Amino acid sequence: MISKLKRILINASNLHGGGAVQVATSFILELSNSCESLTSYEFFIYASSVVDSNLISSGFKREKIKNYQIFNIYGLQGLKWNLAERFYGYDLIFTIFGPLYLPKFVKNHIMGFAQPWIIYPNNDVVAKISFYSIILLRIKFYIQWRFFQRASRLVVELEHVRNRLVSFKNYPLDRVDVVYNCISALYYDSKFWLPLPTIKELSYTGINLGFLTKDYPHKNIIFLLKVKRELKLISNINFNFFVTLDEVQWNKYSNEFKDQIFNIGPLNVAQCPSFYKSMDGVIFPSLLECFSASPLEAMAMRRPLFASEREFVRDCCGDNAIYFDPLNPNQTAKIIYNWFCLIDSQSRVNHIDRAYQHVMSLNDSRNRAQAYIDIINKQLID
Repeated sequence: MISKLKRILINASNLHGGGAVQVATSFILELSNSCESLTSYEFFIYASSVVDSNLISSGFKREKIKNYQIFNIYGLQGLKWNLAERFYGYDLIFTIFGPLYLPKFVKNHIMGFAQPWIIYPNNDVVAKISFYSIILLRIKFYIQWRFFQRASRLVVELEHVRNRLVSFKNYPLDRVDVVYNCISALYYDSKFWLPLPTIKELSYTGINLGFLTKDYPHKNIIFLLKVKRELKLISNINFNFFVTLDEVQWNKYSNEFKDQIFNIGPLNVAQCPSFYKSMDGVIFPSLLECFSASPLEAMAMRRPLFASEREFVRDCCGDNAIYFDPLNPNQTAKIIYNWFCLIDSQSRVNHIDRAYQHVMSLNDSRNRAQAYIDIINKQLID
């Protein structure tokens, strides 16, 4: 008797921006190259339009996965039955990053977890936003957590997240798996890199520092303006800061911010290596993360990384970042100035080489994809 293939849904329909799109793109690419060898499973893919466009620009061939669909779901839309019914009838769902809001329980549902507000509610951002905004966020993340709790397993990217889920949210340790994030295989194959939009400011003299980001409160983007003010006080060198915001996000900022900080606009995954190459350094002032691949990507592209002195950076970067206090622009400006103007060139080269070797020693996208498959196997066996 021929055993029936297990129907596995890989769900990236709810991912529309940020690092989650990069992870989904990388995993689906790796899966498309290996799914023929996974003969016990029949894979189905739901990819959002954003994930799909990033896959195509990264060299993805749709014909490699016959059950591939472009499907978008936003927020609570999953509670509508005409959309929710598309998620039932599978032996297992792997939602690459949750939550996924569904009206009915799914027996085998693995979710990636990367929502730091849930495990660190009293964070540095709270003091920067209104009481009304805090209440709305508390409600939002309470609802999110209720749906995360329905998952069979949660997959996180660093130990500090697993430890916090267990200690702060009382989530069962045996239902949390750590799969270390990594940079996409795209970074090792320049033929898939796409150019940046033409930005005249990239040709300005001076030192260019980039922050590849979306506009979230915890990203601490306004800090860049404060650091630039301090740099002007201590240096005659022109330090240029670049961000990657869409038009709506960009227009939220003050005229002073828009005069002093340059915006390249949103980038797809294949443009990110070109962004790093165009910079003299990368700045990462985030106040709160579960994980971000940007620090590793910067080091892989041999760019000095100036990053927040926070556990979520040290967990993946060790001593290979140049750390600063993301609440202290004066200190940060001095650290940036010292690196470019006072530290000798050989010391800078040695630091960048060590950082590059550190990234090369970490998990790669193929190993990450295999780790996801191993978790799927474990869940189905359990």
